Amino acid sequence: MDRVEATKLLAHAAAFDNRKPSKAASIAWAEALKDIPADPDAFAAVARFYSQPSRNGDLDSTRWIQPHHVRVLRKEIRDERIPDGAFTYPLPAGSETGAEFVERRRQQITAIADGRIEAEPIRQLTGGPHPSVADALMGVGRMPNHVRDALADALPGRKAREEARLRGEADALAVPCPWCHSAADDPCKRRRGARGDKPGTWFHRTTVHPGRVDAAAVAARACPNCRAPMGVPCAHPDGRFHDGVHLGRLTNQPAA
Repeated sequence: MDRVEATKLLAHAAAFDNRKPSKAASIAWAEALKDIPADPDAFAAVARFYSQPSRNGDLDSTRWIQPHHVRVLRKEIRDERIPDGAFTYPLPAGSETGAEFVERRRQQITAIADGRIEAEPIRQLTGGPHPSVADALMGVGRMPNHVRDALADALPGRKAREEARLRGEADALAVPCPWCHSAADDPCKRRRGARGDKPGTWFHRTTVHPGRVDAAAVAARACPNCRAPMGVPCAHPDGRFHDGVHLGRLTNQPAA
């Protein structure tokens, strides 16, 4: 802002506070606001100052706007045009460097603060993903069939669990074994191996103990025969617990 522009701004302020602008005042204001342009926002800052009551609540007191008021209120007016949230960035026709992005973004924010353009908020995506993307997401976390087949020979335990699942049977390895006390996901073990093995050595079994199969069925589903809920052992009609589980609970088949 130069002296001529400061004179016009002081004349605008005089319409509110009846001050008598002078050459010395114009020079002083121009020096204090030399980095502030005499744009419409500067004049709007003067109007905003006099549209607000004094801070001490005395409406009859004489209030004179000062250069620092113009600086603060002008920034306030410009900041109100910039949304609090994120807004879109118009992509250039070609590629741009990081420095070019920073400069273009700064120019965009300045244009929004000036009121020359409006900030366009980022809109929420609607309609869901493209069918091809949805199909790809369906496979996340699942082992492809060709990979499962390739690992079948190297991981016989995994293959057995998959086959049991496809037959509708409960996953026996999902629960600890009540017989050999193997933890969940660990294979069952036996106390002795082949002849000549050291006594007291534990060996992994290729199959699971029958009691573990029953325990998995109890943990996985209710019994269709005795109506025992999931997690509760099967029972006889007289209330005594069953030694194992009913066949319908093992195979997940309804009672006949």
